Amino acid sequence: MTQILTEMKVNEGLQNVFNPLPLKMHIGLCILATILYLIQYYRKGSWHYLLLMIGIDLTYLTQTNLCYKKGFIPILGVAEGLILLGALLTYLSFAKKEKAKHAAAAAAADEADERRKNVEKEQAKLDKNVVDSAFEDGE
Repeated sequence: MTQILTEMKVNEGLQNVFNPLPLKMHIGLCILATILYLIQYYRKGSWHYLLLMIGIDLTYLTQTNLCYKKGFIPILGVAEGLILLGALLTYLSFAKKEKAKHAAAAAAADEADERRKNVEKEQAKLDKNVVDSAFEDGE
């Protein structure tokens, strides 16, 4: 029994503290995120989706031997932070444009609704006195 536990401990090796996910799971996460954010970019057209995709895909570098080099993890952290800040700023700009677009569409819909109501009021006035309007001369 002791031999089995010793073999398990030797085969386990040291785990990288910067990536708690196994390599295959991390690759799957990166592929899923890439597909998801590319679809969102295609559907909505905002660059912040691509920045988020790049940020997630950069986390794969923690699976390489680069993360054991001195100073790499802080550099990666700063790069990730800058990418997320860029994504936030891009999203805020995108959201402002979308809000303005929706406000313009709502204003156009309100204007069309107002015109429809005015036409209905005019028609109601004409239809109010059916007998008088029946004998009006259209010429």
